[in-house]
Amino acid sequence: NLNLNRDYVKADSPEMRAMLGLLRSVDPTLYLDLHVTDGADYAYDVTYGYEGWDGRYGRSTRIAAWLESTLRPALDAGLTRQGHVPGPLVFAADDQDPAKGVAHFAGTPRFSTGYGDLTRIPTVLVENHSLKPYRQRVLGTYVLLEESLKALATGGAALKAAVAADRAERPAEVASGWRPSEQPVDTWRFRTIANERRVSPITGREEVIWLGREGPTVDAPVFGQTPGATLPRPTAYWVPVTKPEVIERLRAHGIAFETLTEPRTVSVTLLRVEGPRLASSVNEGRVGVTIQGVGEVVREETFPAGSVRVPTDQPLGDLAVVMLDPRSPDGLFAWGFFPEILQRTEYVEAYFMAPLAERMLRDDPALKAAYEAKLASDPAFAADADARLAWFYERTPYYDARFRLYPVGLER
Repeated sequence: NLNLNRDYVKADSPEMRAMLGLLRSVDPTLYLDLHVTDGADYAYDVTYGYEGWDGRYGRSTRIAAWLESTLRPALDAGLTRQGHVPGPLVFAADDQDPAKGVAHFAGTPRFSTGYGDLTRIPTVLVENHSLKPYRQRVLGTYVLLEESLKALATGGAALKAAVAADRAERPAEVASGWRPSEQPVDTWRFRTIANERRVSPITGREEVIWLGREGPTVDAPVFGQTPGATLPRPTAYWVPVTKPEVIERLRAHGIAFETLTEPRTVSVTLLRVEGPRLASSVNEGRVGVTIQGVGEVVREETFPAGSVRVPTDQPLGDLAVVMLDPRSPDGLFAWGFFPEILQRTEYVEAYFMAPLAERMLRDDPALKAAYEAKLASDPAFAADADARLAWFYERTPYYDARFRLYPVGLER
């Protein structure tokens, strides 16, 4: 494991692009992502998870069923037999007190399990805890690997059949933007580690001190997630040659596409992003973008030679949707691959726009009524001279038609 957290989709680092190349060339029957974690301590010395744990959140439903029915019992039995304490991935609601509950996440595709679920690669994330002895962690991982190989030896054919069936799926919509559930979705019998609290002279507050011995087993509430949105699946995406870094990411993931050898004019739907907001901090070298929604523009668009058409009728079609839809929180737009569309490159001077606006009002009664209604209903707008001029400018033929227009076309 290269510990390449959060880089699976954007694939910025050469290490991740090498990992993606390895996954494409090997096409593993089972991908084990091995980590050591920290955070709240607990009695489990080997924790692991996958999308579809307890029947929740898995896109690759047949793969998840195999992991649940075949691999999970084998791992738990083998680890327990060798003196280990296996458990599910633990994400504490409060690192200071795991008894307050744990979170059951739907892994986003920026992480290994979410990426594997989206690309139909059976993927298990393994987390040993940094507070456990090194020898214990190594031996636990060894047992887990050995039991995984045994499970593949007896059930590998069934897993491959599950992979083939999941890769044939073409859902009309792809769930995206998962949000925490307000109410618990389950309860886990959670084995804690004893702890005490002491006031730290450094922080001036109580800090938890883990005592290294098992504490009580508690009924911990499990807080799940719900999808915030669904992304519609178009027939294909059209990516212009002006976005070579996007095309390169598609190639790195192994997504199939057609490269144009000459310009082609096609009818596509373009999305104009509404309410874009840049992130307040840098995340892994990139400034992210969130939006409030999109508007649609159907038009004839000419894509130059070197542009690509990305069909979604392929095993990695769901990944293409997640990467190329600007509404996707894990897409390339959200990661900041399209900053140029947020800059308006054309503008107009007041000495020209003000008299033009007066003429527009004289010539268009409907426009005049809309303007007066805007003034009456929006005091901030009425007090902002530049906003008034911009309102008229947006309604002229001179307005920058590409402003906030996402350049990837949707073929429906």
